[in-house]
Amino acid sequence: MALADLIVLNRNGESAAKGAADDALLPQGLAVRTCLREVCVDLLPAPEQPDAAHCAEAGAQRYTGASAYRYLLQLACGLESEIAGETEIFGQIKDAWRALEQADPDAAARLRPWMQRLLQETKEIRSEYVVGLGSATYGSLTRRLLGGPGSGTTLLLGAGQLAESVLPYLECAEVLVCNRSEDRARELVGKQRPATGSPRLTVIDYSLESELAAWRRAHDVVLCIPPDPQRDEARVAAWRGRMGGTGRVLHLGLMDAAGTPWARVDNLSTLRELFALRDTQASQREALLARAHKACLSKAQLARLDDADGSRPGSASHGWEDLAVFQAFGY
Repeated sequence: MALADLIVLNRNGESAAKGAADDALLPQGLAVRTCLREVCVDLLPAPEQPDAAHCAEAGAQRYTGASAYRYLLQLACGLESEIAGETEIFGQIKDAWRALEQADPDAAARLRPWMQRLLQETKEIRSEYVVGLGSATYGSLTRRLLGGPGSGTTLLLGAGQLAESVLPYLECAEVLVCNRSEDRARELVGKQRPATGSPRLTVIDYSLESELAAWRRAHDVVLCIPPDPQRDEARVAAWRGRMGGTGRVLHLGLMDAAGTPWARVDNLSTLRELFALRDTQASQREALLARAHKACLSKAQLARLDDADGSRPGSASHGWEDLAVFQAFGY
């Protein structure tokens, strides 16, 4: 059937919860339901499509034709999600499609050419613009600043909320956890869920002797505590006096090392570097998401062009010269 017959209805929030209990607006089509939305997809001639007033009354956004296909691409690529670029929605769409193929082969046959095209083009857009976007959390940024997986030991100082957010992202053989309150350190370790490949967690005594021994042994150190004038000189001396010069110190309680003992530490990163990495990653993320949105628009325009010239959905092959056609017709 023609692209002009494609209709997509989207209900969010309370409207989606209500819609799950009501009869679906497109009962014979594809239904994708999540905790945040209900999306219904079908191919129907214009006279059979629910009108805009009916959809609005039911709390649904209505898309048709190329706009519907563009919305589906953006949805499948995670661009309509609260966490832009997430992958779970693509799996939910594929699961819903498989369920429709089993439950209603006739309805699936009607949608199959466009669904096949959707799944293929979603993979293309995600692989080029969306995969690897990551998230800007203290933990993920810490992992990047430390340089990825290692086989050595990491010393983690602190057991508060910041340390709790960082600990799951430490990739090494062992993490030594040291905190002023040993009970809090043990509580932090007890919250972690062991998994294959996760580091061994060891709580060490807070005495200065035990801590400095850990500084000399560690390959990397992450401080999730404020500067401590009583111990910082000894910490820096222990780090600089250890065997081997590799490894990093990440001080998440310090914005700038100037004027402190930490200025003498090579391979030191502070909150300044972490925030700079966050800003760079955010800019890159926004640029990639903008390009993904543009790619969805371009593929929807190509779908409309294929439909106009009788091409089979999914077999498009166009060049840059088609953009002039899009512009001429106001696409």
